[in-house]
Amino acid sequence: MKAWQRSRRLGGYAALVLGVAGAALTGAGTAQAGVIPVRQAVVTWGGNGSLTPAQLANSAGVAQVSGGGLHILVLKSDGTVWAQGNNWGGQLGNGTTTASSTLIQVPGLTGVVQVSAGGLHSLALRSDGTVWEWGLWGPGGNLSPAEVPGLTGVTKIAAGDGFSLALRSDGTVWAWGNNYAGQLGDGTTADSTVPVQVTGLSQVTSIAAGIDSALAIRTQGITTVTTVWAWGHNDEGQLGDGTLGNHLTPERVSGIGAPSVRSIAVGEKFAVALGSDGSIWAWGSDDDGQLGNAPDASPVTRPVETTGMDSGITQISAGLKHVLALKSNGTVLAWGDNSAGALGTGSTASVAGKVLVTGLSSASQVSAGGDFSLAIRPAQAVSLP
Repeated sequence: MKAWQRSRRLGGYAALVLGVAGAALTGAGTAQAGVIPVRQAVVTWGGNGSLTPAQLANSAGVAQVSGGGLHILVLKSDGTVWAQGNNWGGQLGNGTTTASSTLIQVPGLTGVVQVSAGGLHSLALRSDGTVWEWGLWGPGGNLSPAEVPGLTGVTKIAAGDGFSLALRSDGTVWAWGNNYAGQLGDGTTADSTVPVQVTGLSQVTSIAAGIDSALAIRTQGITTVTTVWAWGHNDEGQLGDGTLGNHLTPERVSGIGAPSVRSIAVGEKFAVALGSDGSIWAWGSDDDGQLGNAPDASPVTRPVETTGMDSGITQISAGLKHVLALKSNGTVLAWGDNSAGALGTGSTASVAGKVLVTGLSSASQVSAGGDFSLAIRPAQAVSLP
């Protein structure tokens, strides 16, 4: 049983995650004309909590949000990191394993430019190119943020389930943590508490980590030709090369029909790619319709285009078994498993194909957690008493 799956059985998550905004927002700005003008804030839904987007308390001033297996990370515009939810592995970073139903600041972190929430651990990238980690990650763990040794010049991070990835400015990818399925990509199945270089990858511009598999985009040549590479667990075809065998080093994903690939996302045994033309391609497990077409009980071992997509998709994010797609007009499409309300339809009923998330507009970022969803949108102004 993997960490995400194990911790989902601990119970009590919905009450921990939601804690939506009440009568006032803190840090909202200067009062004008009887209202408090606020900045961007986080809305969340699913996880058997709110079935439509509800604003997360004390989240005004958010710059980025990341959903993990059972917790949320919020990066604020001042470079501080805040966390909420389950804390079984210490993933909230406050030195305890006590869960929190409200956002709490992760102590000792400043100058952060990106966060990534994994299964039971968390990552933060600071502006100086160092990476900080806390929670239960693979063969190690910390209850408070600690610098990952040997990593400098990092530009992007991605937290999976018990393993992590870092992209350096020289285009190489480094990995550490669990490696039972080859998710570290170094040609072995030996776990590592320190970063090891992913074999054979250069000129990488984007990375994504899932349960026990990973993806990378390579951008090569003066024409900026992009290719997608995958490694790790492959029992449901989630590596997209037509096979069902694990790969201990990266293999090229074949069959994506877009002119180039803009972004990638990895869920539980499936993966998604967003093309430069706005098309979406997906592969792997499709038992809950997470590939965006009719559910298929058989593994889909090569990329297939998600049909019926609207134009103007600018971002994708994959949870355990659902996908969010942000449109250029600020609305959000969702598809896949809705048993915990992650699709934002107002119910937990199964949905065939894609739906618009109810009541969500002007969104600027989305993040799919385990069985819940997150978005950033303008915070609602709150009347003064």
